[in-house]
Amino acid sequence: MSLPPRGTGLLSGRARTNRGSGNRLTDAERRLRHHNTGSMAADSPWLVAGLLVASGLIVLTVTAFKKP
Repeated sequence: MSLPPRGTGLLSGRARTNRGSGNRLTDAERRLRHHNTGSMAADSPWLVAGLLVASGLIVLTVTAFKKP
């Protein structure tokens, strides 16, 4: 697979926050970075599961203490 041209991450918003002070990534590093970008759910499933459980507990707590 081919990589996108250099500099397109700035336009798409996927550029590194610490951009290396002029040190370019090698093609191997670019390929690894390009193919390892995923969603938060793919990167940390336990975090997403914990957030779902916490939001469920908040809903249950609010409905339990609701005045009739």
